[in-house]
Amino acid sequence: MATTNSLQSIPVPLPIFDGTDYDLWEEKMITLFKSQNLWGIVQQDRNEKKNEQKEASALYLIQQSLAQNVFRRITGASTAKQAWDMLRREFLGDRKGDMEATNGAAVEATYGAAMEATYGAAMEAEWNKLVDYYKDHSEDLFTPVTGSSDTVLHLAIQSNEEQPLKNLLEIMEKSESPLTADERFLKKKNKFGNTALHEATIYGNYEAVTLLVDLCPDLIKIGNVLGETPLFTAAGFAEIKIVEFLIGSGLEQCLDADGHLLPIHRKRTEDDLSILSAAIIGQKFETALLLLEMDTSLASLKDKNEISTLQLLAEMPTSAFESRVPMGICERFIYSCLPVPRPCEVKSRAKRLSQERKTMGDLESGQGSYSVDHLRCGSEKNQRGGLLNYLKIPKIPKGGWLERIWNKKTKRVFALPLAKSLIKKDESLKVVTKTEEDQNKEEENEEREIGLEKNKRSGQKEISAVPSLTIKKEIPLFTATRRGIENIVRLIIKHHPHAMDKRDDMGRSILDVAVMYRQQKIFDIIVNEKKVPLARLRRVLDNSGNTLLHHVADMKKNSGVTKPGPALQLQEELKWFEQVEKVIPSYYVPLLNKEGKTARECFEIAHEEKLEKAQLWIKETSQSCSTVAALVSTVVFAAAYTVPGGSDEKGKPIFINSPYFLIFTVTDVVSLASSLTSLVMFLSLLTSPFELQEFHTSLPRKLIVGLFFLFFSVLTTMISFGATILILIQTERELTTLLLSIASFLPVFVFGILQFRMFVSFLSSTLNIHKIKSSLVTCLPWGKKAPRRRLIREI
Repeated sequence: MATTNSLQSIPVPLPIFDGTDYDLWEEKMITLFKSQNLWGIVQQDRNEKKNEQKEASALYLIQQSLAQNVFRRITGASTAKQAWDMLRREFLGDRKGDMEATNGAAVEATYGAAMEATYGAAMEAEWNKLVDYYKDHSEDLFTPVTGSSDTVLHLAIQSNEEQPLKNLLEIMEKSESPLTADERFLKKKNKFGNTALHEATIYGNYEAVTLLVDLCPDLIKIGNVLGETPLFTAAGFAEIKIVEFLIGSGLEQCLDADGHLLPIHRKRTEDDLSILSAAIIGQKFETALLLLEMDTSLASLKDKNEISTLQLLAEMPTSAFESRVPMGICERFIYSCLPVPRPCEVKSRAKRLSQERKTMGDLESGQGSYSVDHLRCGSEKNQRGGLLNYLKIPKIPKGGWLERIWNKKTKRVFALPLAKSLIKKDESLKVVTKTEEDQNKEEENEEREIGLEKNKRSGQKEISAVPSLTIKKEIPLFTATRRGIENIVRLIIKHHPHAMDKRDDMGRSILDVAVMYRQQKIFDIIVNEKKVPLARLRRVLDNSGNTLLHHVADMKKNSGVTKPGPALQLQEELKWFEQVEKVIPSYYVPLLNKEGKTARECFEIAHEEKLEKAQLWIKETSQSCSTVAALVSTVVFAAAYTVPGGSDEKGKPIFINSPYFLIFTVTDVVSLASSLTSLVMFLSLLTSPFELQEFHTSLPRKLIVGLFFLFFSVLTTMISFGATILILIQTERELTTLLLSIASFLPVFVFGILQFRMFVSFLSSTLNIHKIKSSLVTCLPWGKKAPRRRLIREI
């Protein structure tokens, strides 16, 4: 069959698709669409202007190239993209339609025989047995051996072993199959549309990647069901060296003449997720920085939900941006010694790759490849991390604790430079007012969210084909604030100061978000460093009429528990309410929201459950501690009338002249006094009114005093016990004395370890030890900053 394209008037033979060999038909149709300038219409590229004539031509070509039994499956498609996607979903990746049902029994028998012979051997890593089988049955190389339609080539790559892959490729070369069969073997796809090169990049098999690309460079441009090329999957899963090798080995297949990524690599067709976003989701920040430096336009790409790359980066864990994290001494030493490339070196390699593509000129495709080895050898000599650069240490083993520390350091080194580059290139942060296009997009998102809510109410669940970090568009500044990433917030405010005036779809400001999610650091940045914006932000009312103080009542947005025990958590909430109350104008405190409630009323209602838990917890703690205090006081009171060693005829203690007797007497009296004081404090707690405001200072302070005296009474009791033992034994051996002392202090040590965290938390939150400490330091002479010395040079 032939047709004449109205755009270029060139007779075009149409390949007919009857339900078999979809991969071959798809490649032919893609070439046909590109020759007629219709591929952008089929993909619905945003840069492609809408043209009804082109749309009709593309849909007509698809319809005419289908057999009748296949055409019935796309009769409901009104656009070329709809028809194309329907065919891909049904036939891509060796999935067959109903027209193959007659051959199902034969296919299943062949599949079962190959699977029985190879799958068990592959699972047990018996590769020699597997290779021997395929030497005698080379025709089964194309047969799927798993439920996901993986061939033996996929399994060999997933094993991350080089030799089985080489053996299989040698078998294919020695077989009597034509040359095209070799390429079909390498291009064979599984259920998800992944070729062997896809699997190699996903599993980080660098040796397999190099072998496959050398044999068939065209694999770099083949997409899977989601529209992901091997370069795309490498960006999200593999190390940067695999990404650099793919680009360097196929410059014309990855980059255009300007050194930018080709459209097939820029984003996948399933949800328009960009390759830069995939690298960020996979936390491959080094790869993301490389791609961004090669193609700065990637920063502006968004997915179908209008989520930007900067928002995805702001969704990352805060540990990726923190310079100081809790580590052991050994781990910190190794962390400082591990070599990590510098961001400037990655940028330099990106520029060299782009420049190499620009200088290639009109070289024919496939005549030579560009190796990135010379780019890496120079950077490896000057990597961040010092000591291990000068030692001949082998490659970091995969899957071990050393690789975990190295990955942690790599993320922290590249996360902040990547954020800085994205913030500088993000155009949305430069606009404060909403355009008509933004308003239309927001309305579409609102309609989508309403539809999702209706589905939830009716019991329906929306199944997403691909997982994502978030599905809701949000201002990156607000995302970073919600996640508590201080560095990104500072960078955005520094490069785009007017971004602080932005509001979200609920009319909330950045200060409202910081209060809702209890982000103390972000709150302090705005309150203490941004006095001018603060004057406006503290007066903001959202769409529900809530003031800044109303948002303190929102317990659902609390980012995490930082204090042990319900009482301490409630105290922390009360202090947060008090802190925010000092920021807003005094006449905002009694304002009502649209529900007719003040901030105080909202706070009390939201914290009713937390109050009940705190009341129960402090009652049970007081009862338990008072029981222990009563027991200690009983023991030490009885010990006062039972003198160690007994008394003489006149009632005078026999060992009254022993130095240990004085220790026994003093500690026994102090222990009795401390235990009784502790008992009184806990009884006072039990009789206190357990109102909400009492948890701010009164109840925690009583609990601190009671715990302190209880701990002190246990300590002095054990000292008294140790002194008693030493009096009775009367030994001069130092070792015996030491062992007895250790045994005496063991219960004290255990009690202190178990209760130390709670005691310190109460102490710091109630008495504000940190503030007292900082104020004392500034008052001391050495706590003040010394004035700068002036260098006076005598002439």
